[in-house]
Amino acid sequence: MTAFDWSMMTASGLMCLAALALLFLSWKRPGNVKALTGGWALLAGALVLAFFANGDRGVAQASVIAMAGATAFFAMPVLKGLAPPVAGARRRTRNEAEAPAGHPLRTGLLGVWTFLVAAPVAGVIAFLAAAGLFKLIRPAEGSAATAGTIAIIAAVLIWALVSVLLLIEPRAGRRSIYAGVALAATAAMAFI
Repeated sequence: MTAFDWSMMTASGLMCLAALALLFLSWKRPGNVKALTGGWALLAGALVLAFFANGDRGVAQASVIAMAGATAFFAMPVLKGLAPPVAGARRRTRNEAEAPAGHPLRTGLLGVWTFLVAAPVAGVIAFLAAAGLFKLIRPAEGSAATAGTIAIIAAVLIWALVSVLLLIEPRAGRRSIYAGVALAATAAMAFI
C-alpha cells in the first residue's frame, strides 16, 4: 500500500468512528433523524473509501474498526456503572411497571415465539436468500468460490437485517406474517 492508500484507510477508520458516534447519539436521543442518516451515510462512505484504498481487505479492515468502535460505545456505560444510556428506558420501565401484567404463560410463550422468529426463522430466511443470491451470481464456468464467499457473508448480514426488522414490529401476529411471507419468498428464490 502506498502512503495515499494508508491515508485513505486512516480517513476511512475515522469516518467509521464518527459514523458510530452519530448512530450512538441517535440511539441515545430517539427521533434525531439527521444523526441517524448522517451516521449511515458516513459508514457507507467509509466502506467505499476503504475499498478504494485496499480492495476487499480494506472493507474487512474498516469493518473491524467499526465493530471495535461499536463495542466500545456500548461498553462505556456498562464500565462506568451507569443506568441504560437511553433516557426513555427509565420512563418506559416505570410505565411498564404500572401497566397490568398479562398471563405469565402467555407472556412466556410470546417471548419464546419472538426468539424463534428472530433467531432460527430469520436464519433460515437469510440462508435461503443467500442460496438464491449464489444461484444468481454463480459463474457458468470456472470456480464458484468467490460467489460462495459472497453468499456466506451476505447470509450473515441478511440474518442480522431480518432479525432487526422482525424485532422492530411490536405485534407478534404481524411479525409472524412478515416472517412467513419472507420465508415463502426466499424459498421460492432459492429453489425455483
